Amino acid sequence: MRSLAAILCLFALTSLHAHSLHQSTAEAEYNPTTKKLEVSLTVFINDLETALIRQSERETRLDKTPAAEIDAQIQAYLAKTFVVTDAAGKAAKIEWVGRELDAASAKSDPAVTLFFEIVLPRGLTGTKLRHAVFCEMFKDQVNLILVRDNEKKVEFRSSTGDGPKRIGGPE
Repeated sequence: MRSLAAILCLFALTSLHAHSLHQSTAEAEYNPTTKKLEVSLTVFINDLETALIRQSERETRLDKTPAAEIDAQIQAYLAKTFVVTDAAGKAAKIEWVGRELDAASAKSDPAVTLFFEIVLPRGLTGTKLRHAVFCEMFKDQVNLILVRDNEKKVEFRSSTGDGPKRIGGPE
């Protein structure tokens, strides 16, 4: 019972620092040499910490929780909310690269950029992306992503309730 009360208090404290904009931005580029989609996803730290607290049901802070624990939690969260499937509908594996705090945003709404790769041995053909980062928390969440494959560039916008979007050409 005490842990539930502590979680509710943490959630209330996190909500006090909320911002009015619920948006993430991402860039992804397919690397034909490594056969991976290289992704950089920028999110507000408050939103990320809230999502991780809800997922782990304990206090999780980028500046206090051990890096290995935070990174593992982020990977688990991304595996549920940033899902790339191949033409057969099988979810592709995410490989963690790291994260970097956005120094320019530190005084207003601090942000962090998450770097990861998605293994796609057959390329982008027939692939789909379900980009639902923070959609379980905010009805007005908007996720923007620019996907590059050689000379092709495609921009996507995902919102709460959206299904997967095709990122690669038809098979």
